[in-house]
Amino acid sequence: MPAPLTIQLWSDLICPFCWVGERRLEQALASFARRDQVTIVYRSFRLMPGVAPQPVEVMLGQRYGAGPKQVAQMHAQVTQMAAEAGLAYDLAGTLTGDTMNGHRVAQFARTQGLQREVVQRFYRGYFSEHQSLFDPDTLLRLAVESGLERNAVAGVLAGNDYSANVESDERDARSLQANGVPFFLMGDRIKVSGAQPPEKFLAALNAAGGGG
Repeated sequence: MPAPLTIQLWSDLICPFCWVGERRLEQALASFARRDQVTIVYRSFRLMPGVAPQPVEVMLGQRYGAGPKQVAQMHAQVTQMAAEAGLAYDLAGTLTGDTMNGHRVAQFARTQGLQREVVQRFYRGYFSEHQSLFDPDTLLRLAVESGLERNAVAGVLAGNDYSANVESDERDARSLQANGVPFFLMGDRIKVSGAQPPEKFLAALNAAGGGG
Protein backbone atom coordinates (compact mmCIF):
# COMPACT_ATOMS: atom_id res chain seq x y z
CA MET A 1 0.00 0.00 0.00
CA PRO A 2 1.30 3.50 -0.78
CA ALA A 3 2.26 5.58 2.22
CA PRO A 4 -0.17 8.29 3.38
CA LEU A 5 0.43 11.72 1.88
CA THR A 6 0.93 14.67 4.21
CA ILE A 7 0.38 18.18 2.91
CA GLN A 8 1.89 20.95 5.00
CA LEU A 9 0.10 24.26 4.47
CA TRP A 10 1.68 27.52 5.62
CA SER A 11 -0.88 30.30 5.85
CA ASP A 12 -1.84 33.44 7.71
CA LEU A 13 -5.27 33.78 9.25
CA ILE A 14 -5.83 37.19 7.62
CA CYS A 15 -4.49 36.25 4.16
CA PRO A 16 -7.45 36.23 1.74
CA PHE A 17 -5.55 34.10 -0.76
CA CYS A 18 -4.86 31.41 1.84
CA TRP A 19 -8.49 30.40 2.33
CA VAL A 20 -9.03 30.49 -1.44
CA GLY A 21 -5.92 28.39 -1.99
CA GLU A 22 -7.07 25.81 0.50
CA ARG A 23 -10.50 25.59 -1.15
CA ARG A 24 -8.88 25.11 -4.55
CA LEU A 25 -6.75 22.35 -3.06
CA GLU A 26 -9.92 20.72 -1.74
CA GLN A 27 -11.41 20.89 -5.23
CA ALA A 28 -8.33 19.13 -6.58
CA LEU A 29 -8.50 16.50 -3.85
CA ALA A 30 -12.02 15.59 -5.00
CA SER A 31 -10.41 14.25 -8.18
CA PHE A 32 -7.36 12.69 -6.50
CA ALA A 33 -7.38 8.90 -6.40
CA ARG A 34 -5.77 8.72 -2.95
CA ARG A 35 -7.73 11.54 -1.31
CA ASP A 36 -8.67 9.32 1.65
CA GLN A 37 -4.96 8.94 2.47
CA VAL A 38 -4.21 12.67 2.57
CA THR A 39 -3.63 14.61 5.78
CA ILE A 40 -3.37 18.41 5.83
CA VAL A 41 -1.24 19.98 8.56
CA TYR A 42 -1.54 23.73 9.12
CA ARG A 43 1.69 25.64 9.68
CA SER A 44 1.90 29.20 10.95
CA PHE A 45 3.09 32.18 8.93
CA ARG A 46 2.60 35.82 9.96
CA LEU A 47 2.55 38.32 7.13
CA MET A 48 2.85 41.32 9.48
CA PRO A 49 4.89 40.33 12.55
CA GLY A 50 5.17 43.10 15.11
CA VAL A 51 2.55 45.30 13.42
CA ALA A 52 -0.23 46.66 15.63
CA PRO A 53 -3.81 46.12 14.39
CA GLN A 54 -4.87 48.64 11.76
CA PRO A 55 -7.60 48.91 9.13
CA VAL A 56 -6.78 46.92 6.04
CA GLU A 57 -7.44 50.02 3.95
CA VAL A 58 -4.62 51.84 5.75
CA MET A 59 -2.20 48.97 5.12
CA LEU A 60 -3.10 48.75 1.42
CA GLY A 61 -2.81 52.50 1.03
CA GLN A 62 0.64 52.56 2.59
CA ARG A 63 1.92 49.45 0.84
CA TYR A 64 0.65 50.17 -2.66
CA GLY A 65 -0.01 53.90 -2.60
CA ALA A 66 -3.65 53.11 -3.27
CA GLY A 67 -6.45 55.57 -2.70
CA PRO A 68 -9.97 54.65 -1.58
CA LYS A 69 -11.13 53.87 -5.13
CA GLN A 70 -8.18 51.58 -5.81
CA VAL A 71 -8.61 49.84 -2.46
CA ALA A 72 -12.29 49.23 -3.21
CA GLN A 73 -11.28 47.71 -6.55
CA MET A 74 -8.79 45.44 -4.79
CA HIS A 75 -11.48 44.29 -2.39
CA ALA A 76 -13.87 43.64 -5.28
CA GLN A 77 -11.32 41.57 -7.20
CA VAL A 78 -10.47 39.41 -4.19
CA THR A 79 -14.14 39.03 -3.28
CA GLN A 80 -14.91 37.80 -6.81
CA MET A 81 -12.02 35.34 -6.69
CA ALA A 82 -13.29 34.02 -3.36
CA ALA A 83 -16.84 33.71 -4.67
CA GLU A 84 -15.60 31.56 -7.53
CA ALA A 85 -14.14 29.22 -4.89
CA GLY A 86 -17.46 29.17 -3.01
CA LEU A 87 -16.43 31.60 -0.27
CA ALA A 88 -18.24 34.76 0.85
CA TYR A 89 -15.85 37.63 1.61
CA ASP A 90 -16.68 40.98 3.21
CA LEU A 91 -13.32 42.70 3.45
CA ALA A 92 -14.07 46.40 3.85
CA GLY A 93 -13.28 47.63 7.34
CA THR A 94 -11.45 44.52 8.53
CA LEU A 95 -8.27 44.82 10.58
CA THR A 96 -4.81 43.57 9.75
CA GLY A 97 -1.64 43.16 11.80
CA ASP A 98 0.35 40.58 13.77
CA THR A 99 -1.71 37.39 14.12
CA MET A 100 0.49 35.72 16.75
CA ASN A 101 -2.36 35.13 19.21
CA GLY A 102 -4.58 33.49 16.61
CA HIS A 103 -1.75 31.26 15.49
CA ARG A 104 -0.97 30.31 19.08
CA VAL A 105 -4.57 29.18 19.55
CA ALA A 106 -4.39 27.22 16.28
CA GLN A 107 -1.19 25.55 17.47
CA PHE A 108 -2.92 24.55 20.70
CA ALA A 109 -5.89 23.27 18.69
CA ARG A 110 -3.53 20.96 16.83
CA THR A 111 -2.69 19.22 20.11
CA GLN A 112 -6.43 18.69 20.66
CA GLY A 113 -7.13 17.31 17.18
CA LEU A 114 -9.21 20.38 16.30
CA GLN A 115 -6.79 22.48 14.26
CA ARG A 116 -8.78 22.45 11.03
CA GLU A 117 -11.99 23.33 12.83
CA VAL A 118 -10.38 26.29 14.56
CA VAL A 119 -8.57 27.61 11.49
CA GLN A 120 -11.71 27.36 9.37
CA ARG A 121 -13.75 29.15 12.04
CA PHE A 122 -11.15 31.90 12.24
CA TYR A 123 -11.22 32.29 8.45
CA ARG A 124 -15.00 32.48 8.33
CA GLY A 125 -15.13 34.86 11.26
CA TYR A 126 -12.55 37.19 9.77
CA PHE A 127 -13.37 37.13 6.06
CA SER A 128 -17.14 36.69 6.14
CA GLU A 129 -18.37 38.03 9.50
CA HIS A 130 -16.15 41.04 10.30
CA GLN A 131 -14.84 39.36 13.47
CA SER A 132 -11.56 40.72 14.81
CA LEU A 133 -8.81 38.14 15.23
CA PHE A 134 -6.91 40.72 17.28
CA ASP A 135 -9.43 40.71 20.11
CA PRO A 136 -8.75 37.99 22.72
CA ASP A 137 -12.43 37.67 23.63
CA THR A 138 -13.32 37.05 19.99
CA LEU A 139 -10.55 34.49 19.58
CA LEU A 140 -11.78 32.74 22.72
CA ARG A 141 -15.39 32.66 21.54
CA LEU A 142 -14.54 31.39 18.05
CA ALA A 143 -12.21 28.74 19.47
CA VAL A 144 -14.88 27.50 21.88
CA GLU A 145 -17.39 27.40 19.03
CA SER A 146 -14.90 25.14 17.24
CA GLY A 147 -14.89 22.64 20.11
CA LEU A 148 -12.01 23.73 22.33
CA GLU A 149 -12.41 23.96 26.09
CA ARG A 150 -12.91 27.54 27.25
CA ASN A 151 -10.55 27.57 30.24
CA ALA A 152 -7.78 25.93 28.26
CA VAL A 153 -8.00 28.52 25.47
CA ALA A 154 -8.19 31.34 28.01
CA GLY A 155 -5.01 30.02 29.57
CA VAL A 156 -3.23 30.01 26.22
CA LEU A 157 -4.33 33.56 25.46
CA ALA A 158 -3.30 34.79 28.92
CA GLY A 159 0.30 33.67 28.45
CA ASN A 160 2.85 33.07 25.74
CA ASP A 161 2.33 29.37 25.13
CA TYR A 162 2.93 28.09 21.57
CA SER A 163 4.78 31.23 20.43
CA ALA A 164 7.86 29.08 19.90
CA ASN A 165 5.81 26.74 17.71
CA VAL A 166 4.69 29.65 15.55
CA GLU A 167 8.24 30.93 15.19
CA SER A 168 9.53 27.43 14.39
CA ASP A 169 6.99 27.12 11.58
CA GLU A 170 8.14 30.44 10.18
CA ARG A 171 11.78 29.34 10.24
CA ASP A 172 10.83 26.17 8.40
CA ALA A 173 9.06 28.26 5.77
CA ARG A 174 12.15 30.41 5.27
CA SER A 175 14.31 27.30 4.94
CA LEU A 176 12.06 26.23 2.06
CA GLN A 177 12.38 29.68 0.43
CA ALA A 178 8.71 30.37 1.13
CA ASN A 179 8.48 34.15 1.28
CA GLY A 180 4.70 34.37 1.10
CA VAL A 181 1.56 32.36 1.64
CA PRO A 182 -0.26 30.17 0.97
CA PHE A 183 2.62 27.74 0.58
CA PHE A 184 2.10 24.00 0.25
CA LEU A 185 4.61 21.19 0.74
CA MET A 186 3.31 17.85 -0.48
CA GLY A 187 5.04 14.72 0.70
CA ASP A 188 8.13 16.68 1.76
CA ARG A 189 9.19 17.25 -1.84
CA ILE A 190 6.60 18.97 -4.05
CA LYS A 191 6.22 22.71 -3.45
CA VAL A 192 3.27 24.82 -4.57
CA SER A 193 3.17 28.57 -3.96
CA GLY A 194 0.05 30.68 -4.09
CA ALA A 195 -3.66 30.06 -4.65
CA GLN A 196 -3.13 28.04 -7.80
CA PRO A 197 -5.95 26.66 -9.99
CA PRO A 198 -7.30 23.23 -8.95
CA GLU A 199 -5.71 21.56 -11.97
CA LYS A 200 -2.25 22.66 -10.87
CA PHE A 201 -2.87 21.32 -7.39
CA LEU A 202 -4.04 18.02 -8.87
CA ALA A 203 -0.87 17.74 -10.95
CA ALA A 204 1.21 18.39 -7.83
CA LEU A 205 -0.80 15.81 -5.87
CA ASN A 206 -0.20 13.21 -8.55
CA ALA A 207 3.51 14.02 -8.62
CA ALA A 208 3.75 13.80 -4.83
CA GLY A 209 1.51 10.80 -4.25
CA GLY A 210 1.21 8.81 -7.42
CA GLY A 211 -2.49 9.41 -7.78
CA GLY A 212 -2.69 9.49 -11.54
